[in-house]
Parts: sequence; structure tokens; C-alpha cells
Amino acid sequence: MILENTVKLVLNIYKYHKIIPPRVSKVVIGLGYTGVELEALAYDPFLGLAATLPAIIQSTNCTKIDFAGSLTDKSFKELISWSYQTPSLEKIIGIATLNAASQHILAVKSPYKEIEEDLVDFLKIKQTTKILFIGFMKPMIRKILNKTKFISIIDNNPSIKRSYQNIPILNDIDDLKESNLAIDILFCTGTSLINNTLEKILSVFKNKAKNVVLIGPSISFLPDILFDKGVDIVGGMNIIDSESAIKVLQEGGGMKFFKKYGRKYNFIKQ
Repeated sequence: MILENTVKLVLNIYKYHKIIPPRVSKVVIGLGYTGVELEALAYDPFLGLAATLPAIIQSTNCTKIDFAGSLTDKSFKELISWSYQTPSLEKIIGIATLNAASQHILAVKSPYKEIEEDLVDFLKIKQTTKILFIGFMKPMIRKILNKTKFISIIDNNPSIKRSYQNIPILNDIDDLKESNLAIDILFCTGTSLINNTLEKILSVFKNKAKNVVLIGPSISFLPDILFDKGVDIVGGMNIIDSESAIKVLQEGGGMKFFKKYGRKYNFIKQ
């Protein structure tokens, strides 16, 4: 219910504060990320992103979505409701729309406390700190390996095992033993929302992980419901140059290339 309740929160804010709803101006389904751009009165466009999971677009049909050519004719309220769906291209578009709308609201007013320093420094990771990554976060893992070797990863990509042979890598959360659940920090990517595993992850690690950190462009929406569910830090991205970022998406690029057109942030539960 995380996505459903967050969408309700966003729509209620538009209604209560009488904010004129944005309109859908562009939808780009890239190989790495999908982007939905919303145009809002008195602001530059807001671009929301969500990872385009390869497993979802492996259909042999040349058409991947039935609404191609008419997506920008739909209201943002319709697209945002697609985030409720089972894992699909429509769900990815819905989450990207939710992220764009959230960035609009955050531009109007943001009541959240933001971590000013580097996230790794803020977490005060020691040599004995136990960390679990759900989803592959290459730059973060490399950085944290300089501070602690007690790292485990859950990801079913075989190439990761070949590259990180000294790190325990599991395919699924069900492969964890009870003794492995007591960790200091859980890092989880926004992909867990797209494949509908986040609710399970949070229930498994409730009262077991000392800090739950959810980060990535796919998680760039209002963090209230995530905080209520036990997440301690939510890290998203605000795209500042929508036009340049969209060009990257169109040409098959991912975070490595569009991050320079945005600003990462980390909100902490108060």
C-alpha cells in the first residue's frame, strides 16, 4: 500500500492547497530508465524517473505498450494511478509520474529534513558495521568497502558474482539465514517498488536493521509513507535540466550520464 497511499497523499496536497495540477508533456521509455515530464504553472518542467526493468520489456512483440502515441494525451492523475499495477511498463510509467508530481510539490514547499553531509559520512560506518545491499549499487558499494568488509548483496545478476567474488551475494531475500538478518544498515534500491518486493523487505527487516536506507531515482517521491513503514532515510533525485536528461534516456543512457543534470538529496525521518 506504499504507492497507493503516497499517490493519495500527493493528490490530497494538490486539492487541499489548491495547487493547479500539472499536465503530461513528455513520456520517454528508455532502455535504462523511463521518464515522465510534467509541466506546471510558473515552474520549469519536472522530470520523474523510474528504472525500466529488463525483465518487463522482454516481450517479443515490437510494441511494448498499447498506449504508444497517446500517452501525453492522458491526464497526470491517470498515469499516476498506473503505479498501483502489477510489475509492468504501465507501473513504471506510473511511478515516474508520481516522482515528477512529488518534485513539483517539493518545489512549492518541502517540510522534510535533508542530510547536508555525504550520506556515507553521516552513517558513521565503522570496520565492524554490517551492511546488506538489496539491489546493486556499484558506486556506493565501492565507497563503503573502504570502511567495512562486512557487506552482503542480494541481486540475481550473475555478472555481479563474477566481479565481487569476495562478497556474499544471494539471489533472493529468502536465501538469507536468520543470523544474517541482524544488520546495522540496509540499503535498498527503488527497484524494489517496481517489482513489488519492498513491502516484504520492510516486514522482514523490521526491528532487525538499525537503519533502513532507500535510495535511487525511482524513489524520488514524498517520503511520508515510507517513513511510516520504517524507512529511516530516503534518497532521491531532482532533475534540474529536464531536456538534457531526456536526451540521455532517449539514447539508452542511465544514471552515469544523467546524474550531472540533477541533484541527489537524502531526507531523514524526524
